[in-house]
Amino acid sequence: MKSKIIASACLSGSNQEITRVGKKIILLFTIIITLLSCSNDDSSTTVNPNLLKRVDFYPGTTFEKRWNFNSEGLVTSITNSDNELIESFVYDANNNIVQDIKYSLGSPTENYLITYNSNNKITSINGKQYNYSVSENRYYYTAGNESFSCDLNADGIVTHYLNFSDFPDESDDVQTEFSFQYENGNLMRMSGFGTNSSDVEVNFNYSNVVNPLKFATLPVLKIKSILEPNFFNSGISSNNTKEYQSYALGDPESHSFGILINPSNKIELLSQENYSNGFFESILTNSHYYYQGDVLP
Repeated sequence: MKSKIIASACLSGSNQEITRVGKKIILLFTIIITLLSCSNDDSSTTVNPNLLKRVDFYPGTTFEKRWNFNSEGLVTSITNSDNELIESFVYDANNNIVQDIKYSLGSPTENYLITYNSNNKITSINGKQYNYSVSENRYYYTAGNESFSCDLNADGIVTHYLNFSDFPDESDDVQTEFSFQYENGNLMRMSGFGTNSSDVEVNFNYSNVVNPLKFATLPVLKIKSILEPNFFNSGISSNNTKEYQSYALGDPESHSFGILINPSNKIELLSQENYSNGFFESILTNSHYYYQGDVLP
């Protein structure tokens, strides 16, 4: 059809008609180029169905929390079922967390500002300086009567945490210490105590199903290794998805987890059966996983 129009214009012998048709052709090419450009732009924002979009923990209960993820599949915020902020995370260009903010009733209660060196190692948190030993893969500092150390594994996740404040009166000393035992990238046991808190011991067994939260929360796990070691008591720092969880010897409580796999061979739901002294008590949904491209409820 275009060739007929051009031929007709040429046969007319009218320079004005040729010019008019030529302008139409140029306009047509411009439109095509624009459409191709828009198409290329759209491809850059194509969703990745292997990356998390949201994970709902204990949905439908008063303890429900929703973890929200960005286009790169990294957690950016934690909200309740009413979409009120509980915690938010700000990243730099290297996907390091530079700000960790906690909220209560929508208002910030804690605000951690983190700086890094050129090797992406933490140098300070809220102005407090941290040293890093390459040979020991450990953060540490001594400031006045306080000493701190945090040993890491190859993923940059805590394996041993110690924070000790030595006061002149020995009875006033404050100490918090945690140990984490990993096998094949899975947290098998965490144990610890604090002067002003009760002892903690949690043990895990794992399935062969990949845990998508490991990648999605790795920058957060690196920060929590220093700021909040109790954050690891659910086993999300492991390569695989947990199938059993128990506590210190003598604690009657334990949990068994069932895994629902979606048609794309990814975990969709983790159910939780609660036991006391080996006797079944209740069942609930531990977590529901949504991926990029999924329709959220």
